[in-house]
Amino acid sequence: MISYWENYKQNNPAKAAEIESLGLDFSNLPDKEVKEKVFALETTAHDTECSISELKRIVFEQWEGKVEEGDYLYLMEYYDKKTFDEAKTYNIERTNTIWMIVESWMLDKVHEIERKYSYMPPRSKKDPTTLLMQFHLEDHDEFSVFRKTHVYLKNYPMTTENKKYVNLIEDVFDSIFKAYLKPLADNEKEKGNVSLFNAAISMQVFMTCEKIKEEYKDELINECNGHDVSFYAELDIAAERAIAKYSIK
Repeated sequence: MISYWENYKQNNPAKAAEIESLGLDFSNLPDKEVKEKVFALETTAHDTECSISELKRIVFEQWEGKVEEGDYLYLMEYYDKKTFDEAKTYNIERTNTIWMIVESWMLDKVHEIERKYSYMPPRSKKDPTTLLMQFHLEDHDEFSVFRKTHVYLKNYPMTTENKKYVNLIEDVFDSIFKAYLKPLADNEKEKGNVSLFNAAISMQVFMTCEKIKEEYKDELINECNGHDVSFYAELDIAAERAIAKYSIK
């Protein structure tokens, strides 16, 4: 039995070619899914008064010059929220809405951008599995966890506002570590044995991390989540900075 998509391609070869020009492949999808996706594309093209093949260009043109690279991670969630209304309006599955298709285009854009920075080391050196567990511990918003994953494991660029917040949280952590480590670092008597001194610095850094978690964790996690910044990752990075700064080379 011929599939819905094969039948559509036979009866509407021009439209089918336009759909495929958008990078969409419906050849292995169930009939119901294809039918709803085609409906969404045709309806949107009609309402937008453009051809199906122009839809992707029109979507991206509206953001060009208005958003920075970091914003494309947020546009995915923006379009995801729009899928609910469309699905309800047309009585189709959310996964088959035009906005879910647009969301997939945004993901392609995210991958394109992160390839530009693939030569750079990830922001966090922590084991990815551990880092992902920490993201879920500090934040239950799946889109936020998704954005943190790209920022910390794939070096995806932050938005300008998030960068400003990271600079702020770095200053906060650095000042706390300084308060606990400087007295030890300034004590010349402690520096006689380099190995023991560096071990003492590392131990004090560990104890300071635990102190920060005990006293500031809840407050800072809420602040960090508001900027898709990982409290645990930034604390680890700050600890590495402190060890590098106060240890004897």
